[in-house]
Amino acid sequence: MDIIAAEKLFKNCMKILKENQHQNGGFYASPPGTRYPFIYPRDHSICILGAIAADMLNEAKRGLEFMLAAQKPSGEFSQRYDVDGNDTSYKDLQIDGNGLVLYALNQYLKATGGLFFDTLADRAFCLQYWEAIEKAVDFILQNKNDEINLIHTINSIHEYPAYEHGFEIYANSTCCAGLFGAVEIGEALNKDVEEWREQAELVRQSILERLYSPRRRSFIKCIRVKYKSSDPIGYDAFASSVIDVDAVEYAPAHFGLIKETDLRNIKTVQRINKMLWDEELGGLNRYPELWDRNNGGYGPWLHFTCQLSNHYTAIGDQDMAEKYLGWVVEMAHENLLPEHISTVERFEMWLEDYTNAKILRDSKLTMIENIRSHPKWKEGFAYVTMPLIWPHAEFIRAYTNYKHKFYTD
Repeated sequence: MDIIAAEKLFKNCMKILKENQHQNGGFYASPPGTRYPFIYPRDHSICILGAIAADMLNEAKRGLEFMLAAQKPSGEFSQRYDVDGNDTSYKDLQIDGNGLVLYALNQYLKATGGLFFDTLADRAFCLQYWEAIEKAVDFILQNKNDEINLIHTINSIHEYPAYEHGFEIYANSTCCAGLFGAVEIGEALNKDVEEWREQAELVRQSILERLYSPRRRSFIKCIRVKYKSSDPIGYDAFASSVIDVDAVEYAPAHFGLIKETDLRNIKTVQRINKMLWDEELGGLNRYPELWDRNNGGYGPWLHFTCQLSNHYTAIGDQDMAEKYLGWVVEMAHENLLPEHISTVERFEMWLEDYTNAKILRDSKLTMIENIRSHPKWKEGFAYVTMPLIWPHAEFIRAYTNYKHKFYTD
């Protein structure tokens, strides 16, 4: 990996985070005038985590203030907001946002002193929003199916109900991590959170039992169930398992529910690397091409590539960590990162499929124009949504972990 180039990218990623945080505290998913000029709880929470990793704690706090103030009375965080905190959602429930906000808040508390340094820890901030924390936890638990102790959602990280409607692994991992985060916050504030701890542990154990396939030696994507309250779920109209490989099957370890060295995680990551590493372009695809939901063409995603690099860093495999992070550095254009990368041929194939099927929305036309007008198009690459803020935050986190592991050990 080109360390000089990596350092330049790292510094620009911090600059990008600052430039794309509205004065109200919300992090844009992509800059105004581009495809996603809104605040999405999922992207926004990762930006907060990136800010924490970069020691930008003021920015992290402002981001948390924005999101906690925008919470619905039910405790849910909407699919997306405008810069004033108004709900602009156009998709159904994505409960991983609840888990991610709680997880990010706990990481902020730890970064300011955690449970040990009373003079430093920003406990007052957590106490200020304790009611919001309670509501966020309650909303998660309201969506838990008590038959199998998993959290139900309609959409998850890919916003694709066909493969995510039910008990999905990323949503369950983030919600479980969020519950444990809320427990730690509660303990720091001397609150009685024993029931939350018990519920979090039930979900964790169920993830390890029901979303793991011993014969495949891998976590699986989703148990498809239409209704959260189906009992027994075996008679639900959707009842089935989605066992296709997905980059987010790494989520249990990524969010600390199991150790990186756990054999279940190691084998899962081996499967992801084997089946989703793009042999033509490099980088990690998010799921199989056969899903045929590839806006702009099938190809590797930079933030998922960054995420998985954390595993190799954690287990001390510097060669693989550099393979993943080095690819992200190489793909940066003027120290900016896109959502994902494809080839011109794959882009045109996607465009033909969607045009023929009459499913090409008008909102995609600007995206198409931007892809074709990008300088990389002449080199045979389709750079999709440039820049997306999320991968910049993930690179900050992953590269910080890499430096701490291999430069300070």
